[in-house]
Amino acid sequence: MFDTSSRITRRRSSAGPIPPQRPQQPRPRLRDISGPRESGVGGQRPTFLTLRDHGKVYVADLPRLSDGQLSQIAREAEEVFESLNRRLEELRNQLTLSQVDQDTRIRATTKRDVTERFLASIAQEQELRRSNPALRAAAGESLARAFLELARHRLPGATFDSLLEEALSACDPTDPEGRSPSSHDPQVIRLLQGNTPPAVRAEAMPVVLTPDLPRDSAV
Repeated sequence: MFDTSSRITRRRSSAGPIPPQRPQQPRPRLRDISGPRESGVGGQRPTFLTLRDHGKVYVADLPRLSDGQLSQIAREAEEVFESLNRRLEELRNQLTLSQVDQDTRIRATTKRDVTERFLASIAQEQELRRSNPALRAAAGESLARAFLELARHRLPGATFDSLLEEALSACDPTDPEGRSPSSHDPQVIRLLQGNTPPAVRAEAMPVVLTPDLPRDSAV
């Protein structure tokens, strides 16, 4: 009998001394949507949700929407979320699923997860707006200051600067060179550069001039 443990398998000489090795690459995870994706092949795409009345709404655009738009989008996204949950419940109650139903369940589960994260982003944006200390300080000062604070956060920088300059030109007289004196006001500069509310200027003490009394009438 032959000892099988001592057998030696020889390779053909034409096969070469080292067998070819294919490069090992990780397989892409088709259902991995745990975060935003950047554009490009193999990259990540930005997170968005397609709604019936608003089309594609991106998470990055939420800070530029008004409170009314956020509430309306949240309401529509909640309807989509509930509809997907009902559809998934119907599929779970079926005893057997065809290939089409299985694909439908995968797509519905994926969109349900995306919609849930989208709703969480809307809730986070609404909470940030309610707890904005700069807006609270502006609202406690005046309606105009609160409006300026909201416009500075919602409008693009160039649009806000242009509207503010136009408002200053309409409210304040200009010098002979056509420059608005309020454009050099420290309060306006702080409004353009930061969230610090303008300091309240102290009222100047009135100056009363008393005429000199005649010497002969002095006591």
